[in-house]
Amino acid sequence: MRIPGCHFWPISSNFEKLLIYAKSFISYEFNDGTGISSAIPQELLIALLWGKKIMQTRGIEMSQLYTLVRDTTKLTDVQAKILDHMQVALQLASDISRNQVYLCARGKNDDISVILMAVKPSYTHGSTFFKSGDTRLGEDLAVIENVFTTGRKVVGRMELDQGLTVAVTAYPIVDNAGIPFAAVCFMANSVKQQQVLTDTANLALQVPFSTADYYSIRPQDGVIILDAGGRIIYANDMADDLYFVLDKEAVESRELIGHTIVRLPLVDKVMKTGKPAYGDEVSENMTLSAWGLPIISGGRVVRTVLVLTDVTAIREKERQILVKDSVIKEIHHRVKNSLNTIAGMLRMQARRAKDDDTKEALRRAVSRILGISQIHDILASQSGDKIDMDILLDKITKLSVDSLALIPVNVVREKSRRSLIVDSEKAVPLAIAANELIHNAIDHGFKDMEKGTLVVGTEIRGSDLHVYIRNDGHPLADDFSTKTFDLGLQIVRNLSEIELKGKFSLKNENHMVTADIDCPLSVMEG
Repeated sequence: MRIPGCHFWPISSNFEKLLIYAKSFISYEFNDGTGISSAIPQELLIALLWGKKIMQTRGIEMSQLYTLVRDTTKLTDVQAKILDHMQVALQLASDISRNQVYLCARGKNDDISVILMAVKPSYTHGSTFFKSGDTRLGEDLAVIENVFTTGRKVVGRMELDQGLTVAVTAYPIVDNAGIPFAAVCFMANSVKQQQVLTDTANLALQVPFSTADYYSIRPQDGVIILDAGGRIIYANDMADDLYFVLDKEAVESRELIGHTIVRLPLVDKVMKTGKPAYGDEVSENMTLSAWGLPIISGGRVVRTVLVLTDVTAIREKERQILVKDSVIKEIHHRVKNSLNTIAGMLRMQARRAKDDDTKEALRRAVSRILGISQIHDILASQSGDKIDMDILLDKITKLSVDSLALIPVNVVREKSRRSLIVDSEKAVPLAIAANELIHNAIDHGFKDMEKGTLVVGTEIRGSDLHVYIRNDGHPLADDFSTKTFDLGLQIVRNLSEIELKGKFSLKNENHMVTADIDCPLSVMEG
């Protein structure tokens, strides 16, 4: 039975557990033990996904946090949704405060407190003091219990089971009616906390942005916090060193706290738009990456978190890569032009030649040179030291068929399932070898035929890159031997075996002439 707007998934041994969560939403019945059929009201859409503890109601995700809330607390769906919304910013709050952060609520028994979520700073190792799902007597978490009782921020200390005393700051979480129903708790690794950091982190939880707007804050980053007026209320030691590079006035006082940032357009943009902003700030020989994140309360920006990172070395490396890339492109371009000039000279010589064999030899030479020229033209349009071999073969095949084929040729491209990114230095000899084989198929394989099929393929065979060129033209002679290779095939073999440390073979196979080149991936990838 199919219900409009509803989707069904196979169920497993965990079916009964999933039904516990769905039971309050829908009436259900078994359907041969393989699925659920239900008369679901039009206003409600529920999906049960195997392997994930997620429910969806018109696109609203009920996460593991939501499930834990329903199982262990008396919170309403609206209150659970508030916590679910806050959790996306927990990592940022932990990084800003440099504290472990916990979402807590009273359990179904009011004497019990439940740890709903636990997060530690992204740059720290080890585990959190508590884990999601942990329960404690209210008296063991006195600071948090005081928040539940007073509905206000509470600052204190807590002795953990391992005998460690830590500083704790806890804030109430209120619903739309202003009722405190949970708490967010910041725990330091010592007995000291900076309240400006915990206050800012708590504010960041109130109106979280998309996770795509967050970046992990690292110990080497300079962190500055500004108030609503743009004055600095906090700066770590790294920020002192970095910001003095940008603001000479700050250098004179050697004091950032209370200083107003006036020389960073990015900060103005964040405060005016209320949206995160990113950019580079350059001062003399130093380049700083700046990330500004607004903290919004009451519909306005009340604080701004500014993260500064020294990216001078990174930007210099990027500049060097761009210069190198430009030089390489220019070299390929000049090589192409030089080869075209040589090809033109050989054409002139061919026209003056009286011997047919000489004309044919010169024509073949011109064809090879133009083929190599085409390869360098393609490489000149690529970027970096790595080349996508399939893209290169696509262009080589098309150019060769368009310029040489005198009959209709059906081109079949068979590509590897994985991208073939190879070193540009190794791409050149492989491309030359493939180009020679394609030319050979067109010139010799399809000679005096009305039409032909050309297959150009790539695949990974174990630890080798396998390139094959097949055609349904004239088969190889019965007495064909690799010892009788003409110049073109000799070039292919030398490139395959010497330059690429691989193997080359040519044979009749399944009514096709098949040329195979196998090269070690370790060589091709550089």
